[in-house]
Amino acid sequence: MRRRLYLAWITVILILLTACSSQPNDLTNKLEKYAVPVKQLTIPDGVQIIGLGEATHNNAEFQSVRLDVFKVLVEKYGVRTLVLEEEFAGSELMNRYLSGEDIELKDVWEDWIPMYHTQEMAALFNWMREYNRSASSEEQLQYWGMDVQRPNLIQPILDKYLKDVDCDLYREFSSINVSVDDLMGLFYLLVGDELDSDRDRALTASMYKRIQHQWSPLLQKDVRLIEQLIHKMNMKADHLISKSSKQLYEIAMQNMLSIYAYYSSINDSLIRDYSKGYGFLHFISHSQNRDTAMKEKVDWIINQANGPILIAGHNGHIAKKIKASGDYFVKIAEDKGNSIDNEMLEITYIGEQLKKSYGDAYYTIGTSFNEGVLAADSMIRSDKNPPSLTVRIDNILLNSFMKLPEDAYFLDFDRAMQDKQLKRILTKEMLKMPHIGSLNGVDLNDPNSRNSDDYQFEMNLDEAYDALINFRHANLFTPYR
Repeated sequence: MRRRLYLAWITVILILLTACSSQPNDLTNKLEKYAVPVKQLTIPDGVQIIGLGEATHNNAEFQSVRLDVFKVLVEKYGVRTLVLEEEFAGSELMNRYLSGEDIELKDVWEDWIPMYHTQEMAALFNWMREYNRSASSEEQLQYWGMDVQRPNLIQPILDKYLKDVDCDLYREFSSINVSVDDLMGLFYLLVGDELDSDRDRALTASMYKRIQHQWSPLLQKDVRLIEQLIHKMNMKADHLISKSSKQLYEIAMQNMLSIYAYYSSINDSLIRDYSKGYGFLHFISHSQNRDTAMKEKVDWIINQANGPILIAGHNGHIAKKIKASGDYFVKIAEDKGNSIDNEMLEITYIGEQLKKSYGDAYYTIGTSFNEGVLAADSMIRSDKNPPSLTVRIDNILLNSFMKLPEDAYFLDFDRAMQDKQLKRILTKEMLKMPHIGSLNGVDLNDPNSRNSDDYQFEMNLDEAYDALINFRHANLFTPYR
């Protein structure tokens, strides 16, 4: 009897050990069934907005895949509009380039964030320009930026438009008290010190109170003035369109709303008592206002677009839900000796707002890698051999992708969850995934900046995305020369 019990236990143990040891192989076999090369990706019926993420801002694969995905969406799903996490103010000039106007690309994106000045992004825009050469007017590809972070780019565009169409509105706009340069300086004064690793000086409560006393009354006046300008531009719509065009009027309105978003964001931070939150609460407040403004831009774009649209930005922005950001800012605060409640540092990013408004019509694709080379985008552009760090992501799902023959795969979660094991991993597991920004200001020669765990977040994949594109390797982008 004991011998039989002993043999039974040995059999059970061997079965368990075999199951555990074969789990990665079993998962790889399952991915062979459900994962497909990127050019074979499919999108569910009824989707109007596709969000395409990037795990980092500085890797070539996450930029070049935009062209691969956009081609599929244009050819099979009627997408004609690309939206980037870049300033709205530069959209009109890019659309002139895409329509075939004799402009150099380097002049079109001269004021863009430098991380977009790459060979990979040039290939995307040049493909769009070439496509438009033979496309009908109804089939023309369009570009829009959705971001609102740089009022210094918006002001001269609005100045010119209002001066050309309505001198009274131009004079009112010119009477704003706080210049855009002072406004941006005020933003960095409020939030830059705490989040910039090169500077550790915290804004003291007394300094904050002085800033509040000096700037808040002026900003409140400016916010009211801009609100009045928006109202007057709405009331004078027919007149302004007759002096320009419906498209130029609409763009001017969106630029005015962008100015309003930035001024009201700084104003909100000064109205509230953030004196004990140092720069963190200002940053969270501004980030929340920024993503809300981007969502409103996407609302406008989808309403005037010819078909579904593709928006591309960081994974953190386009995710349906991402809880890790609050934990990240709490950690930074704790490292600097500040204790701030996690809930006060949560942001409802644009992806979550789009999901709430559009439901299943919003479909989001995250990106990841098994092994990636990281470097600051400013260093990539200025140094042929920039300080870098190679990060490897270790989890059962990404490890299984490594065993497939192609370098990149697309995995739709609804299809994958037909398999019980994949469903459990996608819906129940918290997996470490890459999550990296521009890295500007991060010294990768400093041993304290070379901890791989600092560039990963634990997340529930199904909660964050509807699909995933994984790359075996992620290399640094190629600067545009």
